[in-house]
Amino acid sequence: MQRRTHMEKTLELIFTKSDGAKKTLSIADPREDVTLAEAQAAAAKIIEAGVLTSGGLGLSEFVEARIKVVTVTVLA
Repeated sequence: MQRRTHMEKTLELIFTKSDGAKKTLSIADPREDVTLAEAQAAAAKIIEAGVLTSGGLGLSEFVEARIKVVTVTVLA
């Protein structure tokens, strides 16, 4: 049995909703050179457009951006 391992990266944009709870938007395979300024600009457009809701509540404020790296091992 041979296992295959690879890394998966996700850009996570963290928002607060209008009730104060946090909501995470995950974007698979971000560019290697994505910057905080780009993430902030994208988050501002998402909030302004009002296209995403969670539990019927809109996103009200951008909190942070982070890159999440996960090691995935496929069992074969």
